[in-house]
Amino acid sequence: MTTTVTPLYVEGQIGQEHYAFSIAYIQEIIKMHEITVLPGNKKNLRGVINLRGIIIPIYCLRSMLRIRPVMDTKHTRIMIVHLAGKTLGLVVDCVSRVIGFTEVKPVSEEFGQQGSIYLQAIGEIDGSFVGILDIGELFLQEVRGNE
Repeated sequence: MTTTVTPLYVEGQIGQEHYAFSIAYIQEIIKMHEITVLPGNKKNLRGVINLRGIIIPIYCLRSMLRIRPVMDTKHTRIMIVHLAGKTLGLVVDCVSRVIGFTEVKPVSEEFGQQGSIYLQAIGEIDGSFVGILDIGELFLQEVRGNE
């Protein structure tokens, strides 16, 4: 008998929009920390935090997606991700839940070039759609944009 393992995602929120990120990249989710701003920061880099003795750069998902910034709230979280041997933080407005989608559909060309860069797929659960963002591509574009 073959069993199918449903991939899991962490659902986060930016404004009223829900996005999902593969749990494979996420090391942990923490409450908002005081972020130390560095002189000459890159556009989307909010600064750094010290997490148990490790200095971690913190990026703003809102800024990376070109969404208007807002003040942090008690629901704001930092997703600590491990990507290509690096540990990075990604600020999201809220983290809702860990989910497995009933159906995942690839992104079509109707989303345009910008949408298809970050949007890996569309997941469906309970009749709602959630954009699955490619964390790897988000940060790859961040590095390319600052070279």
